[in-house]
Amino acid sequence: MPVIDTLDLNPRGDLCHPADGEPVPRDAVKDVLEEHLALDEDTTDIFLYVHGWRTTPEKAEDAAMRLFRMVEDLQRGRPDHYPRIAEFRPRYLCVRWPAKSPPTTAGYRAVRERAAAMSHDGQAAHVLACLLGYFNDHREFPAPGPDVMRSAGGQYLHCVGHSFGGRFLSHAIMEASSRPAEGPDTLSWPWSSETYPWTVDSLTVFQMAAPSDAFAHPPFSGLLSDNVLNAPIALTFSPRDRALGLWHRQTENGKNGIGHHGATDPSEHLHTMPLHVPSVPYAFPDPPARILNVDATEIYRESGLRVEGAHSDFFHPESAHLLLTLADHAR
Repeated sequence: MPVIDTLDLNPRGDLCHPADGEPVPRDAVKDVLEEHLALDEDTTDIFLYVHGWRTTPEKAEDAAMRLFRMVEDLQRGRPDHYPRIAEFRPRYLCVRWPAKSPPTTAGYRAVRERAAAMSHDGQAAHVLACLLGYFNDHREFPAPGPDVMRSAGGQYLHCVGHSFGGRFLSHAIMEASSRPAEGPDTLSWPWSSETYPWTVDSLTVFQMAAPSDAFAHPPFSGLLSDNVLNAPIALTFSPRDRALGLWHRQTENGKNGIGHHGATDPSEHLHTMPLHVPSVPYAFPDPPARILNVDATEIYRESGLRVEGAHSDFFHPESAHLLLTLADHAR
């Protein structure tokens, strides 16, 4: 059973102190993280999960538990599918934020504006960037393995978001990129930079709540330049995601959300592939693409009476397979 550690943000994006829930001043965030978190030296992979729309704190932790239980079950059941992961001892952290609203267009708009304010005007990006920095400061950097296997030991850092959680993580990675730290470059993706010798080793966003052309414009276009992310940006989509279709178009000047039809720009950085069943290995494009649109139409299908359609229907072994493949390829 996975153990999920949690941190909470208030509506302004402040870190809530784990002891009493009071907002932590900006200059004290690092110290509070030091007190609250302890990274086990035996950890191999660190997963930072940020949830999406219409999720209570209790449901956010349950969602992280459900997703990462599938990750662990799949890795134990099919270790030969992830040959570079010789050992797998993960650490999971779920960051929770006030995302609850009515299942209406107005509710979607309210949460979208809250998420934007928490990142742009509040402290959310700073808190998450400090969190990335904490793990970077305390993890054992990967050491290259034999060239033939392209495997490595050490501790790998993976960011996983759902819906608006992908926005929070994107802003955090860009803020973390403004403060490069020291560390070796050992990862297998080609986007490393001497300016950013430590890295976030994967970024996966399930059903991202951002306009389809978001990566063609600031601030998200910054993720396509040199930064601490040395991995492709994996973005799932399904046209059955009603929240990121009709409702998103009504709040984003007629544009579909990425989670509805994928990212559309900049075209030179895009590659589309299906979400694979666990028995089918992934073949990444050569040369690599910076943005991977992962078509989950056949898997993310839930609709029925759920007004948001398939927006939250990503709890499948196929999703765990994608996460493990990216973790495997980072080695």
